[in-house]
Amino acid sequence: MMISFRSSMMALALTAGLAFTASAQDQSAWTAVQQLQADLRADRQALVAENLPLSEGEARMFWPVYKAYAADLSKAGDRKASIIAAYAQNFDSMTDSKADAFMKDYLSMESDRLKVRQKYAKEATKVIGAQKAARWMQIETKLDSIVNVGLANEIPLVPIKK
Repeated sequence: MMISFRSSMMALALTAGLAFTASAQDQSAWTAVQQLQADLRADRQALVAENLPLSEGEARMFWPVYKAYAADLSKAGDRKASIIAAYAQNFDSMTDSKADAFMKDYLSMESDRLKVRQKYAKEATKVIGAQKAARWMQIETKLDSIVNVGLANEIPLVPIKK
């Protein structure tokens, strides 16, 4: 699989983009981050295509499902970027109530992402079968893991004030 090198580059770009979002104060910076996110979505689709062998018929059925999935999932990605930006802006003034709100918002976003995956895993199974749908979900999970490791390296733990 070619996922490791290209995905590592995606993770670095996404991490840089989200860190940039967190420090950005103007609209042009947010526009640049949105363009980066769009580029990463395109790279992600290319990685799926490289690693998910599909017949012509399967491809005709699968790619519309994938595009709908990517559109739904991008909403969660935008939400994650907003959470990270707000976290960065509030990092130095973190309180118990702010930490609780960030935690709840993040867990809600992750729950929504899981619901999207479950929905589209079922749809993909219908059009390409369970083995290929499972492989697709593995690819998606690996890509997310790479991105999350990059984010974990860049985002500091919640400060504990005494």
